[in-house]
Amino acid sequence: MQKQSNQVEDVIRMTLAVLARQGYHVNESRKYTTIYRALAKFSHDRFGGEYSHEIGETFLQSLRERIPALSKGFYRAYAVVIERTNHVMEGDVDWHPRKKLLEYTVSSYTQEAETYEEYLKHSGKTKSDVRARMHIVTRFLRYIDIRGVKKLSEVTARHVYEAFQEANDKDGFHKAVSAFLSYAHRHMLTTSDLSILVPSVRRHIPIPSVYTLDEVEKIIESSAKNGRYPKRNHAIVLLAARLGLRSCDIANLRLENIHSKKQTIEITQLKTNKFLVLPLLPEINNALNDYVLHERSKSDNSHIFLRGTPPYDEAIQPHTIYTIVSRIIETSGIDTNGRRRGPHALRSSLATELLNEGNSYQRVQEALGQKSPNAVKSYIKTDIENLRSCALPVPKPGRNFAIKLGLGAGV
Repeated sequence: MQKQSNQVEDVIRMTLAVLARQGYHVNESRKYTTIYRALAKFSHDRFGGEYSHEIGETFLQSLRERIPALSKGFYRAYAVVIERTNHVMEGDVDWHPRKKLLEYTVSSYTQEAETYEEYLKHSGKTKSDVRARMHIVTRFLRYIDIRGVKKLSEVTARHVYEAFQEANDKDGFHKAVSAFLSYAHRHMLTTSDLSILVPSVRRHIPIPSVYTLDEVEKIIESSAKNGRYPKRNHAIVLLAARLGLRSCDIANLRLENIHSKKQTIEITQLKTNKFLVLPLLPEINNALNDYVLHERSKSDNSHIFLRGTPPYDEAIQPHTIYTIVSRIIETSGIDTNGRRRGPHALRSSLATELLNEGNSYQRVQEALGQKSPNAVKSYIKTDIENLRSCALPVPKPGRNFAIKLGLGAGV
């Protein structure tokens, strides 16, 4: 291991510059920035602001010994950042080689495919979207080529349907081939618009992750003794579990939104831009006061929840809210297998409980600040007990089916 040492800020600056040159997405860079703040504080607290391979390993060791422990996913993120940093210190900036682009499927329609790709590139679509569409379109062109179709004008509905049947990504096929056939008709490559004949598939709408009342209480109880800022974490979890606030609205919550005399919380939601008035429940009021008076950094910032790492006077970010709630749920002792662990899971749990109590869709919509009544209907999938009352009796089998079941013809 090399003994090379540099100032931690210089190393961080170099690494972030490499990330920028390699085209990292802004969210990825934000993740690195968050980790580097923690690394810089660790370095200044224990090593006078220097950084080396050994200091990086000591930083990771402190994370491995942390109580409560970081999840494997979070620790891996820290480890990857330190690994990248060490590479940059060594002058190795090729640790993120670009993947070799997969070639398009070849057919006798090469010219048509190239022309269509140029059309897509000039339509404002991203490079990745264009390539994804072209992979599907060129496979379709290869399919009709193999079946002896030498001109697009000879393509029939049967060709389209059979190609759809063989496609692995049927939703992608519908999207890409429909657009291509519409383009072909507009440019007089086909005599009729075959895009309307491309079969569609219904999108899967996932069932919201829901926790029972007992599980939610365990999560709330766990939040009061979790992390370096338990008072902050407890208040955040209460806002998500009791009021169903989204991460962005919790992060954006300001002191002026709290009306103690009226016992209300009044906000304009960031996602829907809809004004929402919520009850300032006593336990939430107590939790907010406890955090502001005893744990919150002294700051002129009007946001209630402030960062737990430098700079301490900045507002917490929505993705940090997700991280806090997710970690609390993970360490609460409940079974999270197959269920999401962010604030939205607590929002879903609240909505489901309100439905179980007999509240109408409109009441739940108003309580959660949903813009559309249909947004609430997804929660009915989790309301198993009420769904049982809607079950229809199973009809008796017909004569032939009854015989096959061995029940006889007289059932």
